[in-house]
Formats: sequence, structure tokens, C-alpha cells
Amino acid sequence: MTIGEKLKELRKIADKTVAKVAEDSGILPARVSFYEMDKGIPTIPILQKLAKGLDCTIFDIIDEPLGRKKDKCIHSEICPFYQKKFLHAETK
Repeated sequence: MTIGEKLKELRKIADKTVAKVAEDSGILPARVSFYEMDKGIPTIPILQKLAKGLDCTIFDIIDEPLGRKKDKCIHSEICPFYQKKFLHAETK
């Protein structure tokens, strides 16, 4: 899942419009749409603002293992996102 897809998913979960996320985060609505459409990658300060507008944390936005192939992260031995998301699921 891309950052844009995750932003859109979190916005829908929060039941907010692009305009409301923009208002709550202090970012222009066009910029929120820009990131949701994956036309750019937000910087850390922008991620902080978006997280505030979505009532979540930066980690909720970027909590996706990088380098994942199918269901296994190629960095599974050291990747905290893999361990958090997938190892806990395997123990259930």
C-alpha cells in the first residue's frame, strides 16, 4: 500500500472529507489530494500535520513494511514494522 492509499484509507476511517482533513491539519485541500493521489511524498513535518488532521500518528500512515515480497518482508529479521504487524498475527 502506498502512502497515498494509506492517507485515503485513514481519511475514510476518520469519516472526513479532504477539506476537513486540510482544515484540521493546516494544509491546503489541493495538497492533501496531491498526496492521496501519490503525486509526491510528504516530508516528516507534513506527515505530522496530516496525522493531526487524521487523528492518528505518523506511524499509522507509514506502518507498512518496505521491501515486502508477498507476505514476507525481506528485512524480517530487523524490520520492526514486520515484527509488529506480521509476527503478532502468526502467534494468534
